[in-house]
Amino acid sequence: LIDRDSLGSTLGAFHTGVAVTSGPWLLTTIVLVLMRLSAVGSGAAGAFEGERVITIVYAIVIVLSAPIDIVLSRYAADRVYEGRRDQIATPLRLLLALCLIAFTIIGALAMLVCRVPFALAVPGTILAAVVGAQWLLLSAAGGLSSPGIILRAFALGAPISVLAAYGLARPDALGAVGYLYGYGAGQLVTMACLLWGTMRALPDEEDETASILPAFIDYWLLAAAAFAFHAGLWIDKLVVFVLADAHVASSYAATAAVAWLSVVPACAYLFVAVETVFHRRFRAYYAALHTGASLSELERLAGDVRVEVDRTLRGTAAVQACVTLLCLLAAPRIATHLALAEHGNGVLMWLLLGAGLQVIAMATTLLLYYFDFRREAFVAAITQLCANGAFAALVGAPSPRMGAGYTAACGLTCAVSLVLLRRRMNGLLKRTFQSQPYVTEDHAVARSRP
Repeated sequence: LIDRDSLGSTLGAFHTGVAVTSGPWLLTTIVLVLMRLSAVGSGAAGAFEGERVITIVYAIVIVLSAPIDIVLSRYAADRVYEGRRDQIATPLRLLLALCLIAFTIIGALAMLVCRVPFALAVPGTILAAVVGAQWLLLSAAGGLSSPGIILRAFALGAPISVLAAYGLARPDALGAVGYLYGYGAGQLVTMACLLWGTMRALPDEEDETASILPAFIDYWLLAAAAFAFHAGLWIDKLVVFVLADAHVASSYAATAAVAWLSVVPACAYLFVAVETVFHRRFRAYYAALHTGASLSELERLAGDVRVEVDRTLRGTAAVQACVTLLCLLAAPRIATHLALAEHGNGVLMWLLLGAGLQVIAMATTLLLYYFDFRREAFVAAITQLCANGAFAALVGAPSPRMGAGYTAACGLTCAVSLVLLRRRMNGLLKRTFQSQPYVTEDHAVARSRP
């Protein structure tokens, strides 16, 4: 799209970036915002109760499933790269069955521990199983490099969630609990579409002896980093829940979801930048290693990669800074219209600042993954987890500064991840050759003479 060099193709590329990087959670968040707007307009408390259950479900499912999802995505991508797509279906079916069973049990326990009323606990338990399976299939489709499957599934399921929630919440239907059943119905449709599309993208013949267990052994550090990263995004909500109560924690989580909508343009820019200019620089460097390029040529190409890394991060930061500024100006009105609790305006502003810093840290972490610097990515994720939990506890709750801890944690994580990436990039050529001697070209030629 970018190579077509027209305004329409450029816009198409950025829309594709939004779809690939943000499509699923963007549509899900929009559905929740629409449900909240409906509740504010009608004065119904059912949507707020349903929102609380949905928050619990997503917090638990996304964090606990993250290690499985990222390993499955990497496993699927490896099999596609090797031309062995027949080895994907069998492990996927096994993981899907285990996921449905495990998250049904986990969902039921979560409803029990959080003392959710029985009328809401039943659809909440079902939703946990559906969302767990949904995100597993998202990872499979991502590994297959099939964004079309993801977009079609969520584009169909999101409107159904909204319409079903409105319809089932009528007094002559299910009443307040209908919000949760309606939302769950749309997510079930999304899961079914993901399953149908993913299986259709796989070959009819499959290797029934294929196992994903070796992938969990090989990518255990990747799995640990994924768990720490997602836990780091949710730990402050748990701290607020412990320090205050479920209602304050739910409102805080809803405010965070709204704040995270501000990162969508930067995520789109990041995707387009990485998949175009950066990818060409990256590919040119590693292709030169296989074609016998001279050391001076490799040093030049490695320098080009470092320059493009800096340019990508600066561009992402610039886009995010502009969007954050606009969102900060609109924060008071947004907080009022969405009824984001008593201190919603102050909390939203802090969370907007934190989200802006978080997207830079996320971009840096993704680049660490791109170069397969797994240990550094894990350190960055652990920094976010520990700092977010500690700073959120120091700020306390309820408070108009509840988001300040998250912002401080994101700032620290951003600094740590940037330092780690820069340190690794400065030694890119040395790391490429691992333990081989790093000598000048003339010295190497001299050593090769008899």
